[in-house]
Amino acid sequence: MSKPLNWYLRRHSLLYKIRFKLVSKNVSPMRIENFCYNSINHKKDIPLIYFELNQSIFPKEKSNLSDFKKALKIAQWLRNHVKGGPGLGKPSGITLLKMMNGEGGVCSDFSQVYNNFCVINDIKVKEWGLKIVSKDPSISGGHSFNEVYSHELKKWFIIDVAKSIYFYHLDSNVPLSVFELLDLKKENKEIQFTNFNKKIIPDDQRIQNLYLVSNSFPFVITNYCNKTYDFFLNKMAYFPESIIHGAVFLIGKSYAFEFPTNNQ
Repeated sequence: MSKPLNWYLRRHSLLYKIRFKLVSKNVSPMRIENFCYNSINHKKDIPLIYFELNQSIFPKEKSNLSDFKKALKIAQWLRNHVKGGPGLGKPSGITLLKMMNGEGGVCSDFSQVYNNFCVINDIKVKEWGLKIVSKDPSISGGHSFNEVYSHELKKWFIIDVAKSIYFYHLDSNVPLSVFELLDLKKENKEIQFTNFNKKIIPDDQRIQNLYLVSNSFPFVITNYCNKTYDFFLNKMAYFPESIIHGAVFLIGKSYAFEFPTNNQ
């Protein structure tokens, strides 16, 4: 039985591949190092629901917490209150509400929602994706995760909200950044990960297949203005997601997938 046109507009892999090609580019590692989501997304533009739920994450004074502790606390709370499910692709406020109501949420939804919680808690954050070249359909679509900056550690570090892990080399108290992980991979050095959430059991083999294989290529997502995408996703809600993203691309306000040149 043939699928309706609406299904193809929403789900067909060819549309995803075209969009991926249009928004992807190679950039210098320094450009990526200097970028953060907070530079184009401000507290005043984050939907109210984030501030309301933030009181549940931090019911007490949080000023005594380090950036590292705050980042882990947000990730742990979010993962423990969302069971996950199908991808959503909705405005950020609706996405968070649906996730809390048990109506879905994949790794990219976790990453985008986590971005906004970091903004309102004064934590510098980036969203990354993994492009994985594989014949295995379970991982070939890739993965999404975040990187946050710790002023105490004076460095960026990877945090995977959906899988509740971060990576380290020798000392689990010093988490790895994306570039540190890539350098260690090139040198065939040992890379380990730690689970910071006792309620989530990590799949060691899947994590290995996503992050630590040679055919896994990270890219940072830049120019994602939450306010802009919320506006278009709300105003064009009756259109398939691919059409909405295409419209944002045509007016020059699309996000970009930026691959570090020395790791291509």
